[in-house]
Amino acid sequence: RYLCTNQDRYWNIFDVLCLLSMYVDVGMTLTIYFMRQPEVINLDSLSLIKMFRLARLARMARALRFKVFTELKLIVMGVYSGLRVLVWAVLLLVVLVYALGVGCKNIFGDDQHEFETVPAAMFTMFRCFTDGCAAYDGTPLSEKLRMEYGGVFIVAYIFIIMLVTVGVFNLIMAVFIDNVMSSQFARKQAEISDTALAVEVKIKEKMTDFLGLKQDFQMGSRSLSRKSRTLDNILKDENLSVSRRDFMNWLEDGDFIDLLQDASIDLSNKVELFDILDADAGGELSMKEL
Repeated sequence: RYLCTNQDRYWNIFDVLCLLSMYVDVGMTLTIYFMRQPEVINLDSLSLIKMFRLARLARMARALRFKVFTELKLIVMGVYSGLRVLVWAVLLLVVLVYALGVGCKNIFGDDQHEFETVPAAMFTMFRCFTDGCAAYDGTPLSEKLRMEYGGVFIVAYIFIIMLVTVGVFNLIMAVFIDNVMSSQFARKQAEISDTALAVEVKIKEKMTDFLGLKQDFQMGSRSLSRKSRTLDNILKDENLSVSRRDFMNWLEDGDFIDLLQDASIDLSNKVELFDILDADAGGELSMKEL
């Protein structure tokens, strides 16, 4: 029950699926091996085994849980959250290229091989927007059309290129980045909310270590809320206070720094952190202020 309800429940389900795929792979391999009948073994069964073996590589995704892969995790999750935007962007681009392709086929289709059919015209327009506007023989297609149709083509060509490359493409990029950033922010807030109590308990436990109160405290319960209340009772002594020097020594502890970072506390300026917490400007931090 604990494995299916804690904050890592999705990773636990993922591990179970990877384990099941491994069992299926081993079972099919042993079945084919013990049958020892070549005429029964076909390519479909071998391909299925290869697929299950490739599925086992998905276990490498668990590496994203480690802090060293934080940036890679952000990239993967960003691409995943932006897939919906990319789908609508592709649909918009297809509609735009289709409309331009139909128009170019009707105008240039009789004289230019690149616009003989609607699909050919669509692909030519797409190449003009991305890869370069070249004819089948490698010569500049835009220059050929300029020489044949004159100034009207120049104005239309510049307008369409600016509309698609500068307007539509940049708009798609802006919407994609905004969607990814919004999703990352929402995901970060949800992660902070899910781990807030656990990080709070760890910070309080670290504070009891710093204050020399740990030896009188026995943590017997697995409930985070009960642990937090027990630690509050230990730290509620109004006579306890932390000086600036002691607090700065706390900030030299690597484990304490990691806990503060897990709580999304900005440590770019450690000196100001004491002044921010010291609400009454008394020069010392009480337990309530901490």
